[in-house]
Amino acid sequence: MSERITPETRVRPILERWPSTYEVFRSHGCPDMRRGLFAITARFMPLRWAARFHRVPLQKLLDELNACAEREQR
Repeated sequence: MSERITPETRVRPILERWPSTYEVFRSHGCPDMRRGLFAITARFMPLRWAARFHRVPLQKLLDELNACAEREQR
């Protein structure tokens, strides 16, 4: 995969570029960050902050999101 998700990647662009990652976020108890106030926050929130806020181990989230994004690109 040429484009990788990093701790500094903003949440909203992740969801826009790889829509299937939505399920990864939801599996970790994150709210629907595609709508409402969460959508506004997600535009500016780096993945590192989202992981910390939702108490998800950053590396685990990165691994799952990148695996999901890679599957989507095939």
